[in-house]
This record gives sequence, structure tokens and C-alpha cells, in this order.
Amino acid sequence: MDVGALFGLSVLLSFCAFGIVTILYILPRLRGMDREDAIAALVVPHSFRFIGLSFLVPGVVSPSLPPAFSMPAAYGDLVAAILAMIAVLALSIRASWAMSIGGCSACGASTSCMLSTRAR
Repeated sequence: MDVGALFGLSVLLSFCAFGIVTILYILPRLRGMDREDAIAALVVPHSFRFIGLSFLVPGVVSPSLPPAFSMPAAYGDLVAAILAMIAVLALSIRASWAMSIGGCSACGASTSCMLSTRAR
């Protein structure tokens, strides 16, 4: 089987598996939560996006990875992680500005993604 087809099949099956988990386990729990708690539960995994900084560590990624990709991706992920942490803390104390930070976090993540894919 073609390597591209295998990769595509892998991605498709991953989406299916995560979709099943989401429908069966995540959505029912989120529906029973307050809005702020549900959003915090969805935002908290983004606090681990600092792992993108590994793009800047020599030996972790290929030396042929262009800095035009690795720099925006690494620092964009760091900004998204910091904003996610701030958003989760703000949501936990029910701060009125918490939703704005959550939106900024999503916007920062999207910008990081666009900049890094544009570098190719």
C-alpha cells in the first residue's frame, strides 16, 4: 500500500476514534457543566503547548527543518500555552475578561499555524 494512503488512513481512523470518544464521553460531561467550567476543560490541554519549543532544541528535530517554520511555530505555541494558562485561571475565578483571553489563545494558535505553514 502507498505510504501516502497509509498516512491518510491513519489520520482518518484517528479522527474517527477521537470523534467516538468525544460523542460518548466528553460531550455528555461538558453539557452537564457550567459554561465557564466547560470552557476551562476545553482550554486546559492547550497549556501544554510549550512543548512546541522543542523545535528550537538542537538534536530534537532535523537540522534541515527551516527556521522560517520552527521559530513561529515554537514561539506561537508558547504564547498559546501562556494565554491558555491565564484563561483557565481567569475562568476558575469567574473573571469577566476570561472569555477574551480564551479567544486570544485560539487566535494566537491559529496565527502560529498559519505562519508556520506559510514558511514552507
